[in-house]
Amino acid sequence: MPEQTFLLAVALVPYLALVLVDGWMHEKSRQVPRIEQWIHAAIFLLIGVFLVAVFLDRTMIAAATLLVVIPCLAVDEFGFHGGLAVRERRIHYFADLALGLFVGVWLITAFT
Repeated sequence: MPEQTFLLAVALVPYLALVLVDGWMHEKSRQVPRIEQWIHAAIFLLIGVFLVAVFLDRTMIAAATLLVVIPCLAVDEFGFHGGLAVRERRIHYFADLALGLFVGVWLITAFT
């Protein structure tokens, strides 16, 4: 496994772990409105495309997808999560931070 791929994989682990916790919380602690479910589906698809593009070294596709997913994440966060329990909001904040960490590692490895 090339060094770049290994670093990206390691940087992705915190985000994936937090997304799994968040998904579990959605199933166990609250009823997610249909529109929020659609936004989550779009985010899931876009993050999937972004990750595939990153790991296949398709920088332009990854960057374009990231530019689309960021507003979707913002709509999800600010449109639906304001009234959530603090515990779930923290998971979202840390997941966003972990995604930002991954993006930072990707940018460093892609452009150095």
